[in-house]
Amino acid sequence: MKKHSKRSLQIVDIAREPLERIPYLTAASRGAGISYEWLPIYWGEMIGLPEEWDALVIASDLQGIAGHRSIEAQEANQVVGSARGAQKLLGEELAETLALLLQIHLPDLNPAKVMVCLCGDLFTDPARRGASGDSLPVWRAFRNYFGFVTGVAGNHDLLTKEGIDELSSTAGIHYFSDAGEITYGGLTIAGLGGIIGRADKPNRMVKADYLEALRQLVRQGPDILLLHESSEIRARGLPGNSDIYKELEGASVPLVCCGHIHWEQALAELDDGPQVLNSDGRAYIFTAAVLD
Repeated sequence: MKKHSKRSLQIVDIAREPLERIPYLTAASRGAGISYEWLPIYWGEMIGLPEEWDALVIASDLQGIAGHRSIEAQEANQVVGSARGAQKLLGEELAETLALLLQIHLPDLNPAKVMVCLCGDLFTDPARRGASGDSLPVWRAFRNYFGFVTGVAGNHDLLTKEGIDELSSTAGIHYFSDAGEITYGGLTIAGLGGIIGRADKPNRMVKADYLEALRQLVRQGPDILLLHESSEIRARGLPGNSDIYKELEGASVPLVCCGHIHWEQALAELDDGPQVLNSDGRAYIFTAAVLD
């Protein structure tokens, strides 16, 4: 196994059972109406988390409307002007729920010392599966509760120019509109959004361009690499993109976070390379491991 430095991030534990589950609605597959789902939130521990941070939150593919009430009921409440009854994106609800959970379970934790990493696909239209739209409310919600929010676009996130300008000018947010790298609070984070596909469609890059951008980020050796599209890990039966897997083999990147396609086993470790956390339809709270 590739050896990383003592300062490198490493996930050492994830609870088997969720700390909490958030109910949400989403469009069912094959036009079968509405599907009633639950978003699990897991607690975990990691080593190498700088003292600047009390916790690291990672989430992806929050494609739902919060709550299990019918769409008709939610729309009716919107008509009568009930803010409480208005449709709320799942990511907005997650930000609020995480803040409450941390307040209950870690009352000494400072929300300003929580970093949030979002791996894309934060919008949904419960009437149409696979719809794309504006995920800005989710970014605003996380920044409202926590100290620093960073992440990438999924293939269903369509931020407007005004939305991107807002994210770019808001303190405590770094949105990777293009492949890049930042260092903040003792951690170097790299990000590459979208997926491999036809370049004439939103948030897609032709394979050669995507892989070259990924290769450049990997060479820089960040602490965390945020992708939307997941690597295939065939030896463990985990689906994804085999070309991305080839770029991650032997990479000096401790932790890769991704989504886009669901893994039953969320965490995998390459024999010669990084840990890979697939947070598709899940959220994680990582705090520093207490070592004996």
